[in-house]
Amino acid sequence: MEVKIYREPENESLILNNEQLAEYNELAAKLGLQTKEKQGENKIPNVYVCLNIAMQKQLQALCPMVEKASKYTRSTIPLEILKVYDFAKENKMFDGFQIWYNDIDPDPLLIGWKWQNEEAKEKDYTWKKDRFLIARWGDCALEMSELLELGFNNLKQQLQDKAKEAISKSKNILEDTDVYVRKILSEKTSDMNIDLNTSANNNIY
Repeated sequence: MEVKIYREPENESLILNNEQLAEYNELAAKLGLQTKEKQGENKIPNVYVCLNIAMQKQLQALCPMVEKASKYTRSTIPLEILKVYDFAKENKMFDGFQIWYNDIDPDPLLIGWKWQNEEAKEKDYTWKKDRFLIARWGDCALEMSELLELGFNNLKQQLQDKAKEAISKSKNILEDTDVYVRKILSEKTSDMNIDLNTSANNNIY
């Protein structure tokens, strides 16, 4: 089993010891920057990759199942992942943690999320969360660009399969339209759904 930690290279040096953390927060305060230290919490800077909407959709195409990290039982979480998870949790980097996985071939992703603002937190606006890719484990360790490419190709394949299915259904309807009209009139299922839509979870149907 392989493990991959997704820290932004330019920010990896911000994983600080206590002395460096104090210096970081002192300088941030001097510059007028907001830090959790300023709010009374001892928290190190977040060094993980923030996922935009497109990135989230591509990763969800690989790992459509979502579970709270504390309740995940689909596969054994490696020690290295547990250490990263514990470090992020102890330092209050995120408001919560999820594991995204594929039910057939898990290769899970550890995701940290943060409320975008206090209003979203108070009113539980679940759509107002920023998500960060922390780590992945499974058969192979892939760079972020490789993961996104896999997700893109998965979506592409789903769309192609659905389009071919739609063409097949359309041909059947054109070849024997009377049969389908009779099904409609008799209120029986006609299997005529050939839309190429996506659900809220980005599943093509």
